[in-house]
Amino acid sequence: MRQAVVLRKLGETQDRLERARVELMVLDEQFEALNLAAEDLRLRYLLSETPQTSHDYGEMRRAADTLEKARNAVRASLDELLAAREQLLAHVEGTQ
Repeated sequence: MRQAVVLRKLGETQDRLERARVELMVLDEQFEALNLAAEDLRLRYLLSETPQTSHDYGEMRRAADTLEKARNAVRASLDELLAAREQLLAHVEGTQ
């Protein structure tokens, strides 16, 4: 592969890595907030044991689970991007 093509792909990969890191940071913050809210609803349910608090807690828990899946997907994407970057860097170092 030509050096210019590798360098262009390396730059694109780095840009994608930066975007994925920011996305993960936002998802982590959102997940933390949802987990705190879910814990609060769980405690309310334990104290009141009403159908409404049970429903509210279930909804919040499902939202937190969905968000956790999104976080895991972004983490997997980050791992793939890091591996791709390492391969591109190895190619650049091998051609010098």
